[in-house]
Amino acid sequence: MRFFTVLLLLASSLVHAAFTPMEQVSVIVDDNVILKSEVDKRIRDVEFQFAKRKAALPPEDIMRKQVIDQLIMESLQLALAERAGIRIDDAALTATLTNIAKDAGRTLQQFQQQLDATTGSSYSEVREQVKREMMITRLRQRRMQDRIRISDQDVENFLRSPAGQAEIASEYRLGHILVEIAETATPKDIAAAEKRINMARDELAAGKDFALVAATYSSAETALKGGDLGWRKTAQLPTLFAGAVETMKPGEVAAPIRTPGGFHLIKLLEKRGADMVRVSQRQARHILIKTTEILSSEDARQKIEDIRARIKAGSNFADEARIHSDDPGSARQGGELGWVGAGEMVPEFDRVMQSIPLNTVSEIFQTSYGWHILEVTGEREQDVSAQVRANIARQALYSRQYDEELANWLRELRSEAFVEIRN
Repeated sequence: MRFFTVLLLLASSLVHAAFTPMEQVSVIVDDNVILKSEVDKRIRDVEFQFAKRKAALPPEDIMRKQVIDQLIMESLQLALAERAGIRIDDAALTATLTNIAKDAGRTLQQFQQQLDATTGSSYSEVREQVKREMMITRLRQRRMQDRIRISDQDVENFLRSPAGQAEIASEYRLGHILVEIAETATPKDIAAAEKRINMARDELAAGKDFALVAATYSSAETALKGGDLGWRKTAQLPTLFAGAVETMKPGEVAAPIRTPGGFHLIKLLEKRGADMVRVSQRQARHILIKTTEILSSEDARQKIEDIRARIKAGSNFADEARIHSDDPGSARQGGELGWVGAGEMVPEFDRVMQSIPLNTVSEIFQTSYGWHILEVTGEREQDVSAQVRANIARQALYSRQYDEELANWLRELRSEAFVEIRN
């Protein structure tokens, strides 16, 4: 779920007002209510956004209906997130707000001061709304992971398809030098151009900086940018270049290429793609305690603290994982997650895994899945090209299904709820 734009955050924020008997209830949603003041405030926010875009507003009755529908769905999802024990810790919330402030070109302190100085808004209200949106996002992630199933055969079929091939195609960063030949060039002119391109190549062979040689010899538009063409996939390159780069190694300069427009030199500055990926990996094992309707976040925290204390006192990590971990896949393996690269886990988990020393049980920490401890038992460098290609395919297939599956789930959620809209 997207966070509100900075303009909306600066304008105002959305909070569930504390209910008092004097306030008018607009909607009853299961055990919760949506107040008329909340509906009116959301409408003002929408009007503010339309005004910023200088766009015409929809008819008032349509806009009110859409706002009420939006608030109903938010209420249902927040209630479900609460029941599922989803919590947002202060560190994760502050990190998100810091990024929002950074996108607005401010520090978090400056962002807070501006919000508090803006009529109709406050930093505390914005913080609360962002927290709610993060809860909804985590709930949706959990639900979609349960609903979207992608088989190994699906991955193989996608990788063999034209779309899959395009998704995993290598990218090349090229340096380019062009010595132009005019349409009216004489043989003498052509010979002079060829001599000039060979001089450029000789200087490169002698170790001269490519950017300097390009600025000196090239007549291409990129000459003063060091001849850098940026990152391009094979399909985005001129045909003559594409044929050359596929056999080149980074740092290599191809022989001069002649076209009707002149002589070209290309240097493969860098190459990246799913066919040549080596990463640092850490072998990790963990224990997860999930929060549920029965087990509160505080109780789950206490349970993982007790497990950690037993391990520190000499209890076997693998045995504790088999008995207590709520991650069924790894629990059966004594908590083993196998070899994991940076960025493969959720950010909170990844930060701890990358920072702790080998053979050390971490402090307890929380992610969207619950409370964890982990231990890193090994390190290595590994060629993960095949795994990266499979992950790219899975992500592409997941993204294709996500919107449709999310819409189906939201319809189910609404159809199963008790909703009474009052005049």
